[in-house]
Amino acid sequence: MSSVLSHLHDVNEEFSRQLEKLKAIKPNYATESIETSFNWDEIAASIKDVEGEWYAVAFRSIRRVDADNKLLYEADAKAYNEAMLHGGLLKYFIGELNQFRECLSMCIWTNREDSIKATQNRLHVDAKRLTNSMYETYTLERYKLKKTKGETKINIHQIF
Repeated sequence: MSSVLSHLHDVNEEFSRQLEKLKAIKPNYATESIETSFNWDEIAASIKDVEGEWYAVAFRSIRRVDADNKLLYEADAKAYNEAMLHGGLLKYFIGELNQFRECLSMCIWTNREDSIKATQNRLHVDAKRLTNSMYETYTLERYKLKKTKGETKINIHQIF
């Protein structure tokens, strides 16, 4: 492996390790911006000497009252395991339903291409088929995350 590829691999591994600490810092994170609702500054400070760009997909939803939660969680777990085997997934933040059945879950990927490829895998397609029967509404938001070496901030920009 060339030193450039090795360096990129190490950057993703380090970012992934620090993302284990990712947590919501606002109680209403399901409806607020991801930029201000999570402890990004804490994570950035722990990787001050790291530089990189990553891709995030946030899934915001309102779950139906009659949703089959067991079926939904099983499909989600299978899709997650499949994505981990596929590669490129650095973090899956699983949100909690609030009192209005709103939820935000988020996947952070090495890049957009890995995300797109993973969504085409069989178990992810199976999970996507449940969306209309399980949710009143849902949206996907896409983001670019960028960390500059020496800085203690992760810049997050929504991609439209």
